[in-house]
Amino acid sequence: MKLTELRTQRIAGFRHLRFESGLEGRYRAERDHALRLRSRPVTAAALALFLLYALLDLTMLPAELARHTIAVRLFFTCPVIALVYWLSYRPITLTTFVRSYTLAYMAGGFSVVLVIGLARQAQHPMPYDGILLMLMFGYFVMGLPFRTVSVASAMIILAYLSMELATGMDSDELMTNGFFIGTTNIIGMVGSWLSEYRQRAHFLDRQMLEISRKNAEEESHQKTHLITVASHDLRQPLNVISLMLENLIAEGLPRTQSELVTKLKTSVAHFNSLLGSVLDISRIHEGMISPENKALDAYQALLQLQDACLEDARNRNVQLDLLPIATGTGVIADPQLLHRILQNLVVNSLEHSAASIIRLHALRQGKEVWFEVVDNGQGIHQDTVGRIFEPFFRAAPEQQPHSGLGLGLAIVKELTELMGGVCGVTSTPGQGSRFWVRFPATNPPALPVAMAPIIPGTAIGGVTLLVVEDHDETRHWLCETIKGWGYRTVVFSNAEQALAAQNAGSTTGEMMESAGERATGRHGEGTAETFDLLVSDIHLPGISGRELFDALSRNGAIRGGILITADTSVFQGYDDNRHRWVMHKPLTPMRLRAAIVQLASQAEPALIST
Repeated sequence: MKLTELRTQRIAGFRHLRFESGLEGRYRAERDHALRLRSRPVTAAALALFLLYALLDLTMLPAELARHTIAVRLFFTCPVIALVYWLSYRPITLTTFVRSYTLAYMAGGFSVVLVIGLARQAQHPMPYDGILLMLMFGYFVMGLPFRTVSVASAMIILAYLSMELATGMDSDELMTNGFFIGTTNIIGMVGSWLSEYRQRAHFLDRQMLEISRKNAEEESHQKTHLITVASHDLRQPLNVISLMLENLIAEGLPRTQSELVTKLKTSVAHFNSLLGSVLDISRIHEGMISPENKALDAYQALLQLQDACLEDARNRNVQLDLLPIATGTGVIADPQLLHRILQNLVVNSLEHSAASIIRLHALRQGKEVWFEVVDNGQGIHQDTVGRIFEPFFRAAPEQQPHSGLGLGLAIVKELTELMGGVCGVTSTPGQGSRFWVRFPATNPPALPVAMAPIIPGTAIGGVTLLVVEDHDETRHWLCETIKGWGYRTVVFSNAEQALAAQNAGSTTGEMMESAGERATGRHGEGTAETFDLLVSDIHLPGISGRELFDALSRNGAIRGGILITADTSVFQGYDDNRHRWVMHKPLTPMRLRAAIVQLASQAEPALIST
């Protein structure tokens, strides 16, 4: 059933209590199922009511008459009602049950007629109120369909009038009784028609809502798929461009060309920032982000942030300082989302504040930890402060060489609230700005192994990197970049080849030369090969990069690694237990180099729990 068909049915109406054939069958199936469920409390109430009537007969009717009426109620009416209650739990078809339910209603009505007839024969006055009660019970309590209950009620009324006529009631009294019972039946019919009409209208509304919900879910799924595909397909060429530009700078170009390459790097970085913001806000609105809060060390979080933003700050001649933080300052937050929040705040200050100094700080106040990004820039006008966290809001974008989309701070607000935190800003024009976010405080986890200091131009001699990447251009330029830093590389296009070479004890993959030397195996032929670090794409054909990292770690073949992905749904960051980085494409060469330096300086191999 399509939404247009339901709308057509809504416009056409259903005054005759009929839908189009396909829709009618679905409505009846739902109605009959609800009727079966409704019958259970109804039959229980009816059974109790007839048992009460039997007790009243015993106390209010002559003994001879009571004996007969009680027999009718206990040995005919009550067993029929009990049978319907039992059938409501049996695996019979809905159509069969509705027919049984209707017959039980008629049986109840006929039993009331029989009781009144027995009273007439015994010359005991008994009103017809029982018939009226039975009609109302059928129309409103039992919930039978309009046509079904109308026909059944008409047969009960006909049986009553026939009984009164057979027992000698005079014509005037018969006409009076018939008039009151008939008008009562008409009222019941009108009420039943309105009730079923309303039920059918509600059924149409539910069907339209359900189809709309499914359409919305399908659209959301398509958007989610589009976001994922767009993220991967756009980040992959950006990654290649970024690595190519890094290699162009390493070639020692003339000043004019070097400045051009630097501008290109800035433009690529700006485009990557815009792309990341659009994809982030889309993922948030599509519900693709689910925080995994845990205890974090505030100092380590800011240290990683400083490392991530250091190159950008230096390129802008901005001093990025990390202020002293009290020992034992722990916070409850998702590490990846917290990093994204703080990074957006730093990038916002770098791009828009015109500051020369940016300071990072964290302090505990009561049960909360406040993270602060403070700059000495131009500040924010008071008319702007109230709107700065709104999506797509940009303050004087014409003054910025690379105006953004106005999403960076909106993402900060969305992610902060997603983790149950609060964000804000205080600023005075001409005196800089103080951006802050606060989250619940806790005791910090055990400190990870200290990171090696990041020294520009540093390379650890004799370090061999196992590089696994299935994309040809990415693999080539990634290796060229790493080679330019003085490291040796062993290269494969998939994980299976890397594992086979490691197990065979020979590096049979593509070998990249460095400083005039060729990387060779550490052991003799037939001994399992070992490397220092793994640099691998996560989404490889066949065995994934994660599985490759785990397998090599279990074999003691590596002591850390860097997993790379264009899928932004995979959170990036450092796992100190496994000595493993996860980084998004496009890679920032400075960040990649810093991670290699850090991992290569670790003495212990990664430990993987199985």
